[in-house]
Amino acid sequence: MCSQTFRRYLLWCANEHIEFRIPELMSIAQMFNIPIKWIDKPKEDPYVILEMQSEDDARKLMSRSMLVRSCYELWGQGDTEAELHSNIKSLPENLTKPHLVHEKTFMVRVESFNKTLRLSEKLKKIESLSYLPFKGSVNLKNADTCLHLIEYYGLHPNLIPEAPYRIFLGRWVVEGQRELIDKYSLKRRTYIGSTSMDAQLSFIMANYAKVQPGEVVVDPFVGTGSILVSAAHCGAYVWGWDIDYLTLHARTKPTRHSQKQRTAGESISSNLKQYGLEHRYMDVVVMDNARPFWRGIPYVDAIITDPPYGIRESTERVGTLREPKSNEEGTIQQTSAPHFPSKITYSLSDVFRDLINFAATHLVIGGRLVFWLPVIREDYHESLIPSHPCLELLFNSEQVLTVHSSRRLITLYKTRHPQKGETAIAQVTDLTAKFREKFFQASLMTKEERAFMKSRFPRDKRGQGLGYRLTEGKVKVIKMDTLNESEGSRNTVQTDNISNESCLKEAQTNSFINLQGSNIDEEREDYINVKSRSLTSH
Repeated sequence: MCSQTFRRYLLWCANEHIEFRIPELMSIAQMFNIPIKWIDKPKEDPYVILEMQSEDDARKLMSRSMLVRSCYELWGQGDTEAELHSNIKSLPENLTKPHLVHEKTFMVRVESFNKTLRLSEKLKKIESLSYLPFKGSVNLKNADTCLHLIEYYGLHPNLIPEAPYRIFLGRWVVEGQRELIDKYSLKRRTYIGSTSMDAQLSFIMANYAKVQPGEVVVDPFVGTGSILVSAAHCGAYVWGWDIDYLTLHARTKPTRHSQKQRTAGESISSNLKQYGLEHRYMDVVVMDNARPFWRGIPYVDAIITDPPYGIRESTERVGTLREPKSNEEGTIQQTSAPHFPSKITYSLSDVFRDLINFAATHLVIGGRLVFWLPVIREDYHESLIPSHPCLELLFNSEQVLTVHSSRRLITLYKTRHPQKGETAIAQVTDLTAKFREKFFQASLMTKEERAFMKSRFPRDKRGQGLGYRLTEGKVKVIKMDTLNESEGSRNTVQTDNISNESCLKEAQTNSFINLQGSNIDEEREDYINVKSRSLTSH
């Protein structure tokens, strides 16, 4: 560890994909060899506090982050205004003095999370910082020093406290890469399909895989190539394969509502050309992932993919259900040439087994496999994640899909090559064997049953769900296996130890609470002008 003094930074995050924040930051830090000291990484709150050696490290970290809105050099924090100001006044002079000199312009902004403040309230808070020795002039458009006073009022939009839970003052350093979400939005993508990966998630997956310039990245279930686009943006050479000929050649039915037929310009290569990344595109191949024909050597730096679940797209592989014919002696007749003209169901267990075995053979040492694993939430346990002797689990992050199902972003990295003579078989359980069946069974659930199902889990789609918690032990779990036993079971709420109807009403009420996201309001120019000039007058 270097003896250089560490500086403390506040990372203000987007209020979504909460479980993905820390793994993404850890992956980026490892990618750039940035030493990090974690100070505060709350599970739900939309911020992270850490220490890094320099501002250059902070800029490198933010150059890839999709889940951090802004990075600030932390000048002070506290549960109350008095504690905040005391913390600011105790700062070493060498930290603040270089940014408050006569040669540097400045501005100050007040932001609030989950509460809207009046202009008079903001002005009062700005004036409370009058003890800071600003010497430069005000610049409202491009200040050299931008101070942000951020007040955090919690996550619950219906229970906003009078005073903030936490107050921060920081010097703005750099923004994250959130603008890429709009730039690479599927709304403007040349070629998309029903399962095209969201741009933000594609970039998060690329960060999990530590994709760097010059590396080789493949997607064994490439589809319309959304993951290839994000990997190519990060500088990798990309290629992939898929069994669906029509998808690879853009001959499927259009998924856009206003589009009646595919255009001649739609293709995977046109998606990369749209963003000037065609020089990173190697090719795509029509191939059955159950029967790969690549040489068994390690040449891939990262494998990033989203296997089909059998919901929007079918899971298929080449094969036949017909038994081979036998002659009179009982021996199996051999055909002149092996031929598999039809497709059969490709079970999820086989999908992940083949995927992980491919990664064990073709990844370089230290290479990463990043893929989505669909699960029924009530059946899930971490011990059921697919594994391999040559691969080690790094990250396991959940994205909630519905009240009963979710998918988990699994990251494995290769620790060694399979030994000579070793037959390494991925240990895939039956976790996903009945995923499709249970997914559609859930459509039989009543409104009340969905409310009780929500009570079992601490998160909803936005990653919040704190209001969904009920008193432990009051609700009997409703197993989806029993939902279709009889027609009457669909209209009956199974409960245990429910004292009265008020508990049921409370469960239903809590189940429909939607925790709102960030409400950081933007400052108006006239207000910035008033508050900044008020500082210079002191």
